[in-house]
Amino acid sequence: MSAADRQSALRPAVFLDRDGTLIENAGDLGDPDQIQILPGVAQALQLLLKHDLLLFVVTNQGGVARGKYSEDAVVQTHARLEHMLCAQVGAPKVISEYYYCPFHPQGTVQNYRREHEWRKPAPGMLFAAALAHAIDLQKSWMVGDQERDVVAGSAAQCRTILLSSDREQAAASVGDFVEIDLLHAARRITAPVIDAAAIGSVALHARRSDILSDAVFKENIKSMAHALAQRTGIQLLQLDFHLSSVTATVAGGEVIALGFVTELRRDTDRWWRSHRAPESPWGSF
Repeated sequence: MSAADRQSALRPAVFLDRDGTLIENAGDLGDPDQIQILPGVAQALQLLLKHDLLLFVVTNQGGVARGKYSEDAVVQTHARLEHMLCAQVGAPKVISEYYYCPFHPQGTVQNYRREHEWRKPAPGMLFAAALAHAIDLQKSWMVGDQERDVVAGSAAQCRTILLSSDREQAAASVGDFVEIDLLHAARRITAPVIDAAAIGSVALHARRSDILSDAVFKENIKSMAHALAQRTGIQLLQLDFHLSSVTATVAGGEVIALGFVTELRRDTDRWWRSHRAPESPWGSF
């Protein structure tokens, strides 16, 4: 088989952190009975599987090194999680393989007290999965709620998504994208590839610099933008907040973007006038 044939035989995958991405982050979780799958996870995994993407869990399990639970407990937890995911997703298999790193340099269990190439932010687990399952890392994604997740993904040449609703964390991240949860990440991963020439961005400028510091108004802008996209069928690619402006990036070019932002301005203007002040919150485009 030629190098080109070997490359074409590789498949894309999505590497998923576990705690805080798939399930509630309960600290050192070694008890299968404590698993709580996060909202939207089943729908996200259904979408990813529908697009023929292989799914892998890559998780640091330093609790083993700290003596909180055993490796057997990790395996049992993953078996239970897989059973729960299969039931919710409606598939005989969801995660192709669960990778975990039990080592930690500050561990209390001697056999596990060391650094290891599998421990994120090192990319060892991703490399191991790629070798075992013929994965094209450059066409794959790493998704997680911690910076170490996106650092590991970047080191493996994957595209990366940080899951966060914290503006400061998002601004400081090296991740390629930031989404609020796995469902939004899955929608981004499976979105059609769009020619850069067919993308448009238009900014709305607030009348005062303090207007976008109103957290409730900001959340309403987000929800109204996504509702508008769903209502109109326009693909909202990104919604970026700055100190005194918000920029919407959509598929379809500048004219589509201008129309989208004009309607978003009307919707948000009505909310502001009803809940905050009689004058519009917006200045010029």
